[in-house]
Amino acid sequence: MPLRLTVYAPDRLVIGVATDAVTVADLADFLRQLSEGELHRFRKIIDISGARPDLTPEELATFGEGLRLSLKDTPRGAMAIVTGDQTGELARLFSGVTGDGRPVDVFRSIHEARRWLNTNAFPG
Repeated sequence: MPLRLTVYAPDRLVIGVATDAVTVADLADFLRQLSEGELHRFRKIIDISGARPDLTPEELATFGEGLRLSLKDTPRGAMAIVTGDQTGELARLFSGVTGDGRPVDVFRSIHEARRWLNTNAFPG
């Protein structure tokens, strides 16, 4: 699976690591896992630095809009996206369409992402 999810319940933290080619279907499956685990409120680190995006900016924008509409009344935790050279533009686009009132930022290292995330509260 291109998106592997690890949950740290006591810390209210989800870490997602993407590898290989990532498609819209992979993002939908990731969202399904978050929904089934009721993890939207948790803070998230999404590391896509080892991924190869296999979707267009338009597909990502459409997915992000659908995500925003489906979760519009759901409190969501802050999200830090870790990116590499090939995924930077898509990470910035995704952070733009999924931010919608919650803290979202893009980082070059997981250490920077974790430091930033630790300063951002999550919904109770």
